[in-house]
Amino acid sequence: MRTLTLLATGSLVAAIASSVSAAPDNKPIHAATQTQVTGCIVRGTLDQPFQADQECEATYVVKRNKDGRLIYQAYRDKGTLQPGQEIDTAFVNREEFMIGDYECKLVETAQPSGKTSSFRHCRLGE
Repeated sequence: MRTLTLLATGSLVAAIASSVSAAPDNKPIHAATQTQVTGCIVRGTLDQPFQADQECEATYVVKRNKDGRLIYQAYRDKGTLQPGQEIDTAFVNREEFMIGDYECKLVETAQPSGKTSSFRHCRLGE
């Protein structure tokens, strides 16, 4: 869980940093921005260590309020298990956790075919 939280924290920070540079100049600061990247980490079970998938496609969506404070961040990827990560049955992991003031939910899946996906969204708590 600590590894996942650290990874989530790192990707949240990366998304915040990348979204600032990715926003067009004519968009207000409180408009949602989307950033697409290549590369993610994948696993086939909770017991497997994450491995890098350089071909994975991922998308971040970041929304800020009118004062520029982050209020929402979503991450979605689609990847492929790497050699040594083969699985016989489908894997689904769902978690809810906090990163500072943000309530986060994560769903990650892997199929015996090798296809993986993950979705995480974090929202500023009420």
